[in-house]
Amino acid sequence: MTEVIPHNRNRLGVWISRATHPLIIFIPTLIIVLKNTPLLEALGWISFIALLIFVPATILLRRLKQQGKQTYQREARHLIYVTFWVCMVMSTLLALVLGAPSRLLFSLLCLCIWVPLQYAVNARFTKISVHVAVISGIMLALLLMGELSSIPWLIGAIGVVLATAWARLVTGHHSLLQVSLGITVSTISVLLAFGLLALFHLF
Repeated sequence: MTEVIPHNRNRLGVWISRATHPLIIFIPTLIIVLKNTPLLEALGWISFIALLIFVPATILLRRLKQQGKQTYQREARHLIYVTFWVCMVMSTLLALVLGAPSRLLFSLLCLCIWVPLQYAVNARFTKISVHVAVISGIMLALLLMGELSSIPWLIGAIGVVLATAWARLVTGHHSLLQVSLGITVSTISVLLAFGLLALFHLF
């Protein structure tokens, strides 16, 4: 399959894409997830997750860029998915052993399920919008945590997902199918994680 090279001609779309980049929304999401956790403990968990996930991901992306590989290329994404999944599994297992808050454990398990699903579709069929998958997964997870209990918050969350999807389309990064698959795969992942933790009375 021939890769479509993003054109980034829509400036608003570019800025929305930057604001909703997975590495940008990573820490704010963790803060929301851990909002009911004592401050020092929350800072410890944020540092723990950042060290095991955020730092390796950032280093890998920089190395790929230095090698002239672009993340919009499906081939370049293989190493990203594998590395990220290994980091996620390690983080989730350690969080379970260390007695992490159930909301954090839920969030990590969502990612553990999502990464191989996303990778499977990316490797065999077509690349999926990571931006849209992550933001839609976050919004659904927050909904299940009770963070989007009011209509204005729910409408706002849907608006953020739609804006991100629009941004990825108008900047040429993804097709409508790839954006839709991002929402589908993340939804399945979050619901599976929620069901598994509920089954074992961990959430």
